[in-house]
Amino acid sequence: MLTMKYLTLKTRLLALLLLAATCAAAQPTPAQLAARPELTASIYHSYEYLPGPAAPVPDGYEPFYISHYGRHGSRYHSKEEAYAEPLAALRKADKAGALTPKGREVLAKVETLAADACKRYGDLSPRGVQEHRGIAERMFAAYPGVFSTDGGRVCRIESRSTQVPRCILSMAAFNERLKELNPAIRATRDASARDLCYLANGPSLKASRGVASAVADSLTRVRVNPDRFVKSLVTDPGCIDEPLDLMEDLFMLAAITQDVSHLGIEPFYEIFTREELYALWECENVRRYLIMGPSARFGDPLVADARPLLRNIVETADRVVAGESDLSASLRFGHDTYVVPLLALLRAEGAYARVESLDDVAAAWNAHTVTPMGTNVQFIFFRNPETGDVRVRVLHNERDANLPLAGGPYYPWKELKRYCEALYGAEN
Repeated sequence: MLTMKYLTLKTRLLALLLLAATCAAAQPTPAQLAARPELTASIYHSYEYLPGPAAPVPDGYEPFYISHYGRHGSRYHSKEEAYAEPLAALRKADKAGALTPKGREVLAKVETLAADACKRYGDLSPRGVQEHRGIAERMFAAYPGVFSTDGGRVCRIESRSTQVPRCILSMAAFNERLKELNPAIRATRDASARDLCYLANGPSLKASRGVASAVADSLTRVRVNPDRFVKSLVTDPGCIDEPLDLMEDLFMLAAITQDVSHLGIEPFYEIFTREELYALWECENVRRYLIMGPSARFGDPLVADARPLLRNIVETADRVVAGESDLSASLRFGHDTYVVPLLALLRAEGAYARVESLDDVAAAWNAHTVTPMGTNVQFIFFRNPETGDVRVRVLHNERDANLPLAGGPYYPWKELKRYCEALYGAEN
């Protein structure tokens, strides 16, 4: 069996402890982030499988259907300037003979990152492929009955993706692994504009993104001081035209390094002090919260945009439960900007806090736990053959989502359906 072994046992234990702390207290401390600086990567944090507490299936219930929405896996930065601009600044300083030894070390890593990313901007990375293969493998292992074709049973999987290549390739990796585990699975895959009305419904994102980013930029200018940082890389700070831009750009390149782990480059977080790293993380976290999260200022219409997706999940599942569809699994592949509103709409634990003050965001919402690369939401359906009763377990990144609904983690389908219909407005 293929498994992803990115973490040593020691690192995984530390990750579990930190995840527990951030779930309970929400706000990581500077010391915690310094111990695991890769968590400061926000939406660029690569996927980690961190299993939650065991929750045995109720006696007599068997899994029969899975409904899923997943963000694409780890990728390259989507724009060339994310690499080109810091590279140009460091090359200019190098040409002037102004780079410190640490500056030359960082330049070498940026050169490697930029060369590897050339004409791959936004593409799925090899790590992203493995993330989706791993999620598929664990899904198959956890619910073998859903994917079984024993005794003539038909297992039919329907997959839908946005038309962005990294999502299509994530869908391909996921399906490929399932087919390797059971070649008899019947799988259909599609990436059509027809499905974007629910897979990628985001008019509010387009309307507010510019203003939300401007607010985050203002916060960064107040909270992040690049003076010490620049002096650690160059002997003449005057040769750096935009010190804050360079600091942010290198922070983002350090973040993406984990997503291109095939390069074997050690992320260069050591160029930031603990305080600088925390300030950069906090500002980036605020940026993502304002752009796609349930913030008091921008969030209500963003969250409402997830209603068509939730409706599709519920209505597709209802046909399966009623025996009107023979689907074993519905797999959907999209982006963070759509899975974050879905989680907020569902009121998944840690994903729906609505705060006004930017000072309160870090204690309420963390992008690296809400939507790392490969983020997934799974609805696992179980039926009691004797009574016909159906229960549903809802997972966020393969851990219980803990919805504010009685009867969890195996929610009665009738209650969960009613809850979801109220959220998306079934009468509309």
